[in-house]
Amino acid sequence: MTLQYFMDKLLNLWVFAFVGILVWLYFKKEPEDNKGKSRETVEEN
Repeated sequence: MTLQYFMDKLLNLWVFAFVGILVWLYFKKEPEDNKGKSRETVEEN
């Protein structure tokens, strides 16, 4: 029972950390000098 409890805890922590990283990446501000670079390359092609 303790091994299953440990595995459940580790997987829960991993999932919450993964979701937290995704949320952080979603709300992270883009540096000012990189804004519009992707649009420039698309318009050039």
